[in-house]
Amino acid sequence: MPPETAYTSEPLGPGTTAVAVAGEVTFSNVVDFDRALAQALDESQNLVIDLTDVTFIDSSGLSSLLTASARARDAGGNVALVLADGEPPSIFRFRGVDRLLSLYPSRTAALEGLGAG
Repeated sequence: MPPETAYTSEPLGPGTTAVAVAGEVTFSNVVDFDRALAQALDESQNLVIDLTDVTFIDSSGLSSLLTASARARDAGGNVALVLADGEPPSIFRFRGVDRLLSLYPSRTAALEGLGAG
């Protein structure tokens, strides 16, 4: 049985949507994660993905984040990740993802980084 994970989406302003994720993002439930991100990108060119309540993310979740970021860039937008304590999980640093994605300690900082704050 896949781990329990919850996704909520809310508009943050013109062209920007927040997707908050709570729980674990793993190979067993990454399809739902992909779907939540794709739906948000259908509505907005900029995404703030709030991972502060994510307890675990594996490489399939990282792949989803990179895909969403590439899709946003192709549409003229960006993706900003909000992390608990502003510190990326070790898997982000190990894979170099912390240099490929925009990481922020809060939604406010993420919005400012996107130029929407």
